[in-house]
Amino acid sequence: MWKKLLPQEYLFFELFDEAADYAVEAAKLLLQMMERYGDADLLAREIEAVEHACDEVTHKTMDRLNKSFITPIDREDIHAFIVKLDDVVDLIQAAANRLAFFKIDKPTPHAMNLAKQVLRGCEKLKDAVQGMHSSEHYETVMRDCIAINEVENAADDILRDALAHLFATEKDPIKVIKWKDIYETLERVTDSCEDVANVMQDIIVKMT
Repeated sequence: MWKKLLPQEYLFFELFDEAADYAVEAAKLLLQMMERYGDADLLAREIEAVEHACDEVTHKTMDRLNKSFITPIDREDIHAFIVKLDDVVDLIQAAANRLAFFKIDKPTPHAMNLAKQVLRGCEKLKDAVQGMHSSEHYETVMRDCIAINEVENAADDILRDALAHLFATEKDPIKVIKWKDIYETLERVTDSCEDVANVMQDIIVKMT
């Protein structure tokens, strides 16, 4: 729809797609990091490269926004959309850095489960972002946004279980501090996915 009416400004949606692709790529690398913890430093650097690439997409979007007279959706929504997408990748990098820098023995089952929810959330986010290209897909986008909310709720549950188990079983206060930080950072990724979903829902309400 927008491509036909506004061929240049439609590129905003292509930039959103690109950022969402980077979120999925970073989430896959994060899960690989859990599964192949011996390669943690290497995978953390790969995630850092993805984060830098996503930053470039954010800068391109802002530059285009500043130069565009007409935009397919409200300017503040474009700004919020790309910034919150970038936040998802930033937080994945933050989680990866903690795993690498803290030199933990190995990822816990709770950390693994949180990483799986992060990937699930990013994949649903990518589906939803792609659906924003056309109003014909808005109903599907809304369902994807509900699924993202469910991912965030699942991550909340895992976080509560992880912290309860940590405080009940770990006697080393340094390890408690490290793992609490890792768990909470992983859960914050799903919060950021939900933030993007909220922006998309707001856009759909305005457009319908």
